Amino acid sequence: MQAKELILKSLEQSQGYLNNALDGLTQKEVAWSPTPECNSIGFILWHTVRVEDAMVNGAIQRKGEVYETESWREKLGTPPNETGGRYTLEQLQTWTVPKLEVLRGYADAVRAKTLTFLQSVTPMKLSQEVIRPGRPADTVGGILARISTEVAMHVGQICYLRGVQRGLNK
Repeated sequence: MQAKELILKSLEQSQGYLNNALDGLTQKEVAWSPTPECNSIGFILWHTVRVEDAMVNGAIQRKGEVYETESWREKLGTPPNETGGRYTLEQLQTWTVPKLEVLRGYADAVRAKTLTFLQSVTPMKLSQEVIRPGRPADTVGGILARISTEVAMHVGQICYLRGVQRGLNK
């Protein structure tokens, strides 16, 4: 199995877990957080998709992010040019959780672009250097591996928060 197939498989498995975790949630559950200093399912989902979008469509492909090019920022009602990765407590507490259906729409749009890109990736492309201002140089493969890890990590957080709210098998 090649690196591309491993990344695709990882994203596919994470997507299955994510779909199971999100299915049937109410908007109240999506917006809930255990304490004011913790993230909600909605925030974690938004952040995860924003990072994937920024990295694949912005940093690697140097195309516009789906967030802006397909007006998802307006549809979501979320801030421009942010991924939520370094939010302060005040920013987190004032962040408005978009409707789950809209978040899922954005996630689906970004994942479709990611999968289209991944289908075209060659081993040579995975080794290509990506220069990002203010960050160490990396390769396309290194960034894709990081995305796969970040998606899996955040999907686990979403699954946990669902479980905290609903318990087992609810």
